Amino acid sequence: MVVFWFLLGLLFLDCSDGVYVHTVQTIHDLGQGKDQAVAFTALLSKVTTLGSKEVVKYDTVLTNVGGAYVPSTGVFTAPYKGIYTISCSLMSSPSNFVHLNIMKNGNALALLYSASGTYPLASQTMQLLLEKGDKIWIQNYNTKTAKMHDHNAFNVFSGVLITRM
Repeated sequence: MVVFWFLLGLLFLDCSDGVYVHTVQTIHDLGQGKDQAVAFTALLSKVTTLGSKEVVKYDTVLTNVGGAYVPSTGVFTAPYKGIYTISCSLMSSPSNFVHLNIMKNGNALALLYSASGTYPLASQTMQLLLEKGDKIWIQNYNTKTAKMHDHNAFNVFSGVLITRM
């Protein structure tokens, strides 16, 4: 609280452009806490064949604010308790159908299905109350291999913290 009043005093004592902008930004940062932002979007860079129950490792990371998504494992770990939006899209290769599960701590939450024969697109979006440390990932539902079609466009996994609880 002392820091806040000191910074507020600086705001009134010296309103030159540089100090004013810096002081306002500092007050804003104290109140908001930059470490609270969590958002990620990752996609597949190439056609990918998944093994039985294999986790999808979305290797092209477009956004990873907060660093909660790990592309080498394909797992998002909630850094805070809160309400999150989690989304996934799927496009199979025409040579096969694909079922994917959205998983939370080892339990299936939702299923996506993309048929064979064309390039059908499926998607799911969920709002979830997650505890700190909860893990979310996408995995092959089937015990057989599944070929996913992509070139940085169709198979996407994303999430964002809506609000902390």
